[in-house]
Amino acid sequence: MAKKLLALLLLKAVRAQDCSGEGTTWGPGIGPPPDGCGPPTGGPTDGGPTDGGTSSGCNNPSCSSPPCAAPLLGDVGCSTVAGTESYNHEMVQKGDSIPTDAHIFGPFEAGFGEQQKGIIESWGCSDASVVYDSEGGKDLNIAEASVAKACSIQLPRIVGETYYGIVGPCGGHTGDYHFHRGFGCLYQESGSHSTKVGVVAGYNLYGKWEDYANNQLPLLDACGAHFGPTPESSSNVYHYHVQDQAPFTVGCYGPSASNGLVSVAECRALYPKCDNDGGAGTAIETHAGTVTYDKFCPCWDGAGSNMGTNIVELPALSTSAISYTAGSGSSSASTTSTSTAATGTGVSTTSTVASTSTTAGQGPTTTTTWTAISSASTARMSKLFSLTAAVFTLLVR
Repeated sequence: MAKKLLALLLLKAVRAQDCSGEGTTWGPGIGPPPDGCGPPTGGPTDGGPTDGGTSSGCNNPSCSSPPCAAPLLGDVGCSTVAGTESYNHEMVQKGDSIPTDAHIFGPFEAGFGEQQKGIIESWGCSDASVVYDSEGGKDLNIAEASVAKACSIQLPRIVGETYYGIVGPCGGHTGDYHFHRGFGCLYQESGSHSTKVGVVAGYNLYGKWEDYANNQLPLLDACGAHFGPTPESSSNVYHYHVQDQAPFTVGCYGPSASNGLVSVAECRALYPKCDNDGGAGTAIETHAGTVTYDKFCPCWDGAGSNMGTNIVELPALSTSAISYTAGSGSSSASTTSTSTAATGTGVSTTSTVASTSTTAGQGPTTTTTWTAISSASTARMSKLFSLTAAVFTLLVR
């Protein structure tokens, strides 16, 4: 009894709150949604799963009269295949299975506060308070870039078998596992059209490739979808693709009212928080510079902006083509570099650092600047992960 009481008290210190009124990110280490903010979850205090890599009760929304707004936080869809995690990340361990019917969340984080202090410190941030943000509303790429700048660290990065970032290498996190981006462990980059990884509001979601063998990425509308053949259909059907940049999965639920592609303006009209500040936006500092950004607006234009001024329409709306050659102008490229740095203890550590470079049309560029993590710092991070895991182990004993 004493162990469970101690565990509950420790858990209270890391539970999240709904800071935005849009829902919340939940799960062990984060917390359950407040009343009315997303579907029920199986958090550790209500008998749900507590082990990393489990998922409970994905609630797939519906859209009877598209286009519709997608939830800004919480489930936008559900996965349809399982995967295996390739690195340790917070509660999820290398080799853990990511189950079928896992939550697929939208692009935004719900904010950071005292509840996430231990998690933020585990990323290598010496003063977690510098990234506290009660409002939330930044997509995961911008959020990571902002944290990296404020804490003078590199996110994401890999040290040994541990992946440091807001989400893990497969694109999700927490014990009640939910995806935000990536989905790389759910499909193979091979063959032609990527295979199906999920369903969102009745339409299939596929990996990022239109034709991997021919280096073709899909041209997508503001919702993140287009019309074309799929592995399940030889005729043209509306379907979504995973994207490397926000909104990552869906900006809205399409197709348009005329059964066509959804424009940026149509997407933004679905969300009261898009363009609600007269075009002022929020200035966000990253290693690459200052980004002007519209929080909780999931509709990005052809220039990679979600701001309301000078909209550049997406190429998909002005061509009959359904794909383009990767690297030809609006693509993103992921690279991996390895750096060896001398630490303050005189011991050299080798860290593999994942970095992303993007071109106009898909958001900011993340530089490869990083801060060396000493062996001692890595050990402290491991202890933080172990403490979190121990808390939840106590809860189920």
